[in-house]
Amino acid sequence: MLSGGSTPYVIYNQLAEDPCPVHAERHLFLSDERMQPFDSELNNAHNLEPMLNSLNCEDRFIQVNTVLPRAKAAEQFATDLQPLEKIDLGFLGMGGDGHTAGFFTPEQARIQDRLTLHTDRPDGMEGVSVTPALFQRVEKMILLVTGESKREVINTLLTEPDSIAAGIALSNHPNCELWTDLLLG
Repeated sequence: MLSGGSTPYVIYNQLAEDPCPVHAERHLFLSDERMQPFDSELNNAHNLEPMLNSLNCEDRFIQVNTVLPRAKAAEQFATDLQPLEKIDLGFLGMGGDGHTAGFFTPEQARIQDRLTLHTDRPDGMEGVSVTPALFQRVEKMILLVTGESKREVINTLLTEPDSIAAGIALSNHPNCELWTDLLLG
């Protein structure tokens, strides 16, 4: 599971320049997608395309169909993800407001009865996201959070995790790590 957003694209672009092999039985997918046309710079899969092409794994990428209405797109994404009973590794980011993947509220961060949801994002766009129920299928979760502007939300995550969506969603995960470029203490 790959994170969308600006932080990981630096890493994804580096992978595209110096690709490593992806096992033939592995699938890749994004934790969330903006309901934007595929050729839009706002579409996470569009931004991921250079890496997928370089790694020669486009055929193993499970994508949100942004042509469908968002409820149908979320339903189809869940159907496509359902066969993945075990997911080796997941990467997530965290916004300055404490959101992760495509959910922004404590209620969304507690969803356990389905694998995906559709959302109205605070930026005015619509989105499709995996849910914490899918997180439970991920053996190791890595939360990538960089930049001085994220210091306060990282401290909130570490001291009051139940007050932000990312903390709530990851609270029951048995193997979650925080990776940051900040010195904490």
